[in-house]
Amino acid sequence: MKKNILLIAVIVLVGLTTSLFAQKDRTLSNGFSVNLIIGFPSSNYALTSDGKMDGYSMLDNDIIGDDYKLSSLLGIQIGNRWYFKPKEKYGFGLMVNWLDFTMGVKSGTIYDSDWARAVIDFSFLEVGPVGTFVLADNLALDTYYNLRPTVLSSASVFTSSGSEDETYAYVGVGVSHAIGAAVRYKIFNLGMEYTMGAINSKGTYSGSLSDETLADQKNIVNCFRLKLGLKF
Repeated sequence: MKKNILLIAVIVLVGLTTSLFAQKDRTLSNGFSVNLIIGFPSSNYALTSDGKMDGYSMLDNDIIGDDYKLSSLLGIQIGNRWYFKPKEKYGFGLMVNWLDFTMGVKSGTIYDSDWARAVIDFSFLEVGPVGTFVLADNLALDTYYNLRPTVLSSASVFTSSGSEDETYAYVGVGVSHAIGAAVRYKIFNLGMEYTMGAINSKGTYSGSLSDETLADQKNIVNCFRLKLGLKF
């Protein structure tokens, strides 16, 4: 029974892929897209514009060192687009990304303390205009802007032998922005975009410092991102 189900699934997948490739031109058609995201965040990503995290007791002046900063993010984006009466060689429409999720993690040791840091950027219902220009048969260039309702969350945990863990966390909801471009060949998509903005975030602390409080701060979401995916 399981073998029959697997065989049917393979046949359907092959049939769908063959059908998609058989279509003459999908450059200006409405459709669904899914993209893998590889992000390269700015040095102050999920920190203030001057690279600070309020209350961080492990470093002087709360300045975050280079070893602590994230080097990359990974994520996924799922969306749709609709064109408004496209012409033969170009079209303009609406792009909506239902889900845009990226995450970065990093860990290390400083002053005999082990630390780990995680940041999540969750954006939803991103919306904005898209313009597509046909370069050749099955080949197109997309340019777009997205307004991004964004939830930004970060947590840093420091562990020292014989003492209680210290956790610094921030979470905020706001609006960020993205501008980008992509080249599409048939169903394949390769693009790049830049996200930007600052999210008002509230801080919380747990640990051995009973009088430690974290002030609210604006955390940066600037990030260069590569996108590899499919547009059906």
